[in-house]
Amino acid sequence: MVFPVLLALTPLALEGGSAVCPAHLFVIERSKNANVVVYDANLGSTGHFDSSKPVVVYWLLSGDKDRREKLTRMEQDHAYGVVVTSGSASGTYALAFKALRKRHMTLRMLNGCPVVTTSIDGKKGILRRLFVQSKEGAALPKVEYIELFGESKDTGAPLYEKFVPGK
Repeated sequence: MVFPVLLALTPLALEGGSAVCPAHLFVIERSKNANVVVYDANLGSTGHFDSSKPVVVYWLLSGDKDRREKLTRMEQDHAYGVVVTSGSASGTYALAFKALRKRHMTLRMLNGCPVVTTSIDGKKGILRRLFVQSKEGAALPKVEYIELFGESKDTGAPLYEKFVPGK
């Protein structure tokens, strides 16, 4: 499924010599419905990441940029929340999903734009979108697989990976 919010996730481009940054770091789309989880950089007035909360996470209901909603405490703690710590390089932050701590990510500035980098299919990439295929269960949905979409950090070529959590 492709939702309208993805139009804002174009690759970095130069316009008049300055970077045109995507509207979001990345989004999570789900098979369950058209609601999208959005991850945005939180930049202070100096243009650097806000060290107290460098990433902001929220819902766009039906992918509509005008219908924004906070994540519930359960969603933050168990599904879509991220753990953010100081990164190994100056000005970077390490990120990990609370539900998938094995996937290491780095928040950084690249060509004047905030991005999240991670390994996508074994290559250094910029994460743009995840898609979660799930099946409704008795208590909680069961994740069948996750797809990662991004681009090569070095060449800008599209990157894709599909995996089953826990395998």
